[in-house]
Amino acid sequence: MNKIFAAILTISLLAVNAEAKKIKFDYSVVNVPEEGGVNFERITDDADCVLYTVNNRTGIFGKKKASGVDWWVNPQIAISPDGQKIAYINLKNGTQNIMVKNAKKGGASVQRTFRTAVEDFSWSPDGTTLCFTEVRNGHHGIYLVNAEQGSVVKQISGGNDNDYGGVLSRDGNTIFFHRGEGFQSYSIWSYDRKTNLFSNYSRGMTPVLIPGKDNEIYCARFTDQKESEIWRINFETGVEEIILSQPGRSFTTPQLSPDGKWLLVTGTSVSEKDKAINTDIFVVRTDGTNLTQLTYHPGNDMSAIWSPDGKYIYFLSQRGSANRIFNVWKMSFDL
Repeated sequence: MNKIFAAILTISLLAVNAEAKKIKFDYSVVNVPEEGGVNFERITDDADCVLYTVNNRTGIFGKKKASGVDWWVNPQIAISPDGQKIAYINLKNGTQNIMVKNAKKGGASVQRTFRTAVEDFSWSPDGTTLCFTEVRNGHHGIYLVNAEQGSVVKQISGGNDNDYGGVLSRDGNTIFFHRGEGFQSYSIWSYDRKTNLFSNYSRGMTPVLIPGKDNEIYCARFTDQKESEIWRINFETGVEEIILSQPGRSFTTPQLSPDGKWLLVTGTSVSEKDKAINTDIFVVRTDGTNLTQLTYHPGNDMSAIWSPDGKYIYFLSQRGSANRIFNVWKMSFDL
């Protein structure tokens, strides 16, 4: 599992009071008072073996810190464009693969990849393809597979690169992704499926395409303090605009709402119950205003995505599990 977490984003925050750490919280609670009347619905169960992707620990990249939280920032759940199916990564028998189940009814899951170490993935806008990252021979690469049937896989990345977070353009021809080029150094790239050409654009990770604006993306970027910010980049004009940044906190994995008004992000937080550092779900307007925290559970909430109609948010969470096991959850959105 060490290789699986080799590219995990590491976040460090201020020291947590030692006495506060002694406070215990029942993680089997589904929601907390700060979350108001929000209804949370669990989509998977423990038997689905949803991949575990967060680790609380001390010692951040060799530096002694009082406390920290690491999480895998790339998208790990996806919903079909028609909103009928939800997909997640399953960890079982030493392999990691994409599983698909009914987004509304739950029920049994169907295995969609038959690989060894799938790490992240996304659904194509037309619903025909899954674009995923897998570790092979010590390198992370981008691959494509049919979303409905068969097991034939097309390799996009070269065998010596480290590529992650692939997303397909609306016409299905271009794949945008980020490439690791050293310690906390990532840049945005694309691959043209017609010409087989790779193009490099700017510094950043987890690109988010903007419908109707082929030359613009949202992405996350590291700071010199090892924290992550949300940026908007125009490849044509060269204008780069910071959307969301707070000292001592990181925000990653942006997802643009269907109406184009909000960005959904995972951010670091300190729980009110036991003062533990964890991850929560936030939204912010695309102009950087009205940052709103949506979840407050002491368990980690992360990797959030929108439903196609923008009325719901699906995410990974440890809530509802006394053993802090991750599952896919669903919540309403009405801001």
